[in-house]
Amino acid sequence: MAGLSSFIDAARLKYVTVLSLAYTAVANLPYYHMLFQHQPEVFARAMILSLVYALAIFYLLSLLGRLGKVLLALVFLSSAVVLYFSLSYGYAQSKDMFALVWNTNLHEAMGVFSPMLFVYAAAGALFTYLAIRRFPGKPTLKSLTPLLVFAALCAGAKHIQPYEMKGRHPMPAGYLSHFGHSVKQQWRMKKLIEARAELPGPVVCERNGRKPMIVVLALGESLRADHLGLYGYDRETTPLSSAAPLTVFERCYSAGAGTTESVTRMLTRATIAHPDPALKEKSVITLFRRAGFRTVWLTNQGAMATGETPVASIARESEIFQTHPSVYTVNARIQDSDLLPMLDDALRLPEQDTLIVLHSFGSHINPEHRYADEFRRYAPVCSKFSVADCTDEELVNSYDNSVLATDSYWAGVIERLKDKNAVLFVTSDHGDRLHGKYRGHSPELMDHPELRWVPFMIYASPEFRKNDRHAEQLNNAARLREEPCSHDNLFHSLLGIAGIQTPAYDASLDLFSGDAKAHADPYTVIEGLEQTLPL
Repeated sequence: MAGLSSFIDAARLKYVTVLSLAYTAVANLPYYHMLFQHQPEVFARAMILSLVYALAIFYLLSLLGRLGKVLLALVFLSSAVVLYFSLSYGYAQSKDMFALVWNTNLHEAMGVFSPMLFVYAAAGALFTYLAIRRFPGKPTLKSLTPLLVFAALCAGAKHIQPYEMKGRHPMPAGYLSHFGHSVKQQWRMKKLIEARAELPGPVVCERNGRKPMIVVLALGESLRADHLGLYGYDRETTPLSSAAPLTVFERCYSAGAGTTESVTRMLTRATIAHPDPALKEKSVITLFRRAGFRTVWLTNQGAMATGETPVASIARESEIFQTHPSVYTVNARIQDSDLLPMLDDALRLPEQDTLIVLHSFGSHINPEHRYADEFRRYAPVCSKFSVADCTDEELVNSYDNSVLATDSYWAGVIERLKDKNAVLFVTSDHGDRLHGKYRGHSPELMDHPELRWVPFMIYASPEFRKNDRHAEQLNNAARLREEPCSHDNLFHSLLGIAGIQTPAYDASLDLFSGDAKAHADPYTVIEGLEQTLPL
């Protein structure tokens, strides 16, 4: 051992080896077991790579003195937090996971918080204390030799990396890389938003002496079609909507499995197969403004980020943009019905062609916080601090109660429009996962039908139906109720029903045109209630 010590820093090597083995066992072993527990060969390779990368990273940090201690503390504490979210919600670490941080708000953040996070953080702090207490001294020239060896091992280890590990690199390098990419993505997105192009050509609206019309889009959040009585769910979660004269489309695919992707795609010329225009072009809001419509965006959603988000940039194309104050109130129970008084104010404005978007918080994150006590029909409910701590039964009961509240909200919107010359579109940005640790939604899960099957319904007031042109359009749409449709149809259907002519319009995507084609989704197929396992 004395001879070995004359060529390498044996004490430092021993310290880093023990540290790397411990970190690999505590952090990467449970993470990769979650991902690859049914793929033993992939799991074994992942663990080998984890150890090799940990050896290289921690050996490098051991050479940096005080800076190394600070970085080591940051790695252990951040690893604890990331591991908590990965294991609690079943998320593979990705740039999309970190990108959610930029677009979240106070209530979303509180919804995923759990006291268990303190346990993980405390473990990370203890790990930090033990590691720094035994931190090696000042390096010498012989301390560099193992670093070169570990760097070479990292380069060679890539050859044993299985395809399944693509984008799922070991902690801490994996999540640090994803975080860096998410920051880069935010800067890129900011530039794209600033450079969004106006849609080409003239914009003309055919009014033909009709009364001023009101077009309303009630855009919900995290609402699965298979949890609505309207769609055959065995619980009557939509008693009021079931009695309303709605045109219900049986199979509608969301434009995305995350809010940002879905909302930006459905309101632009983007499609599920070709999403690029979502961040490169102005939305349908601007086209309505150019056609002489008053445009109003009312929401009880918001973001903690200081910069402009893609959804906010579309919302702010409206002449009137209002956020309900409960968004920024810590103990507020955000409910869809918050938007009804705001809608009343918008409807009291001087009569004019108007487009109104109601962007509600729906059943998002912890559905137990999304409804009033009067809607607590199913029990036991998810009353714990975080949905991650609730059983499947509790979460589903709270979710279904929140759907009852949403149903009441829809009825309130219809009640306010029934004496107007109005048409209402009802949909949600995406669905939700309600079982086991795999809960919530994530942008990359486009092949999950429980995230893609959303309600899509249309209500037209008696006054609106009196117009012969509108009546024909509504009949065209009604004939497509059993055909698959998608959010691809929304942009063009809004223009079509409003009589707005523009080169951006595509009749084959307008449900009212009589020429609409059935949607063929590139990611998944929705076949019925049995596929998405509601309970």
